[in-house]
Amino acid sequence: MRMKKLLTAGAAALAVTAGTLVVASPAQAVDCDHVWYTDESDSIGSVDQGGRLCFAEHGDYVFLTDYDADGYSVVLDVYMDGTGQLLYTLKASGAGDVQTANAGDGIAFHNLPEVNIRFRMYLTKSGSGPVGEVTHVVNNDH
Repeated sequence: MRMKKLLTAGAAALAVTAGTLVVASPAQAVDCDHVWYTDESDSIGSVDQGGRLCFAEHGDYVFLTDYDADGYSVVLDVYMDGTGQLLYTLKASGAGDVQTANAGDGIAFHNLPEVNIRFRMYLTKSGSGPVGEVTHVVNNDH
């Protein structure tokens, strides 16, 4: 009887552990249609001061990641292309910081219109202007 309880407890612990392994973070649970990085060709000190943008059109998922604790933050401005209307801004600050937005989060303008959307991503530091800027336009048709 004691052995059966130990086996049952062990199986339950294994099931909990297995369940934990299956759960993915939001950034991993969504397939990105587009991935961009800050442009490291600017002379900002070193090539490891970077940011990453992942955009999934279905659900308008945006994941903005700062890779380094280097004093730089990664900023993303999202515009309606053509009109230039700023829809929203995200800012990730510090190594591993991920800021997210999506159509279902209930925040105004995170549900992007089905038109061309312009993403402007850059690095910034207190007292400095934008560096490493990249701009991409996507036809958000999902």
